[in-house]
Amino acid sequence: MKKQIANKNSTSKNQIPVKKAHDKTGPKKFKILELKNNLTHSAHKAMRRELPKRIGKYINTLVNYSYISLDSKEDIPYHVALEIEKYFCIQPGSLSNLPIQ
Repeated sequence: MKKQIANKNSTSKNQIPVKKAHDKTGPKKFKILELKNNLTHSAHKAMRRELPKRIGKYINTLVNYSYISLDSKEDIPYHVALEIEKYFCIQPGSLSNLPIQ
């Protein structure tokens, strides 16, 4: 069998655009990684079980939120950010690494 090779120049109607993978290095827009890294092992396991249920999202979505880069246009919905701040017991609005304008 021959493998099908995608033509880069073809524009098919059925072709789905591929999202860019998040850059796992560099500054992040939100402090989710820092908060997760400060947890103990058992607290981290509990967070992976409980927090997705509280925000109504899958764990993969939460992981994607933690890798949003500082210069990205992507953002976390406001009600989800509030739930994350409540879960980690931090001040409202302090989840963001962006400077206040």
